[in-house]
Amino acid sequence: MSLLLLVGILWCALTGIAAYNGTWRIWAAGNALPVQLGKHNYSGFFGLYMLPVFAALAVLAVLGPAGMGMVSSTYAPLILLPAALPAALCFIRLPRFMLPRWYKDWLDRGANKDEVGKPEYSSPFTWLRRSKNVHR
Repeated sequence: MSLLLLVGILWCALTGIAAYNGTWRIWAAGNALPVQLGKHNYSGFFGLYMLPVFAALAVLAVLGPAGMGMVSSTYAPLILLPAALPAALCFIRLPRFMLPRWYKDWLDRGANKDEVGKPEYSSPFTWLRRSKNVHR
């Protein structure tokens, strides 16, 4: 369980941070999900906004074996539900204040899907092979 939690944290951190800082953008070129309000895709930010949920799960996983299982099971919904709300909004519609500057600028320019569908934005790992001269 702890290994799965660690892998989840690492994956969410990698994809969420790459989507938020704009090194991974190709997901924005995809169609909006059927449950989303509006025509734009916000699912790339899910990893970033899921990190507080994983952090809360990690704390609760530590509290259980430490003899505080009653406390962790009683207060788990009170901790996890507010932490999961921003992550759930990624599949509906994120408010503008929760979007990074590159995404807001892209929306203001007309949300051209060809602009974010370039090969240099195709993977969350693009920052590993990206040249310093590539224009963001």
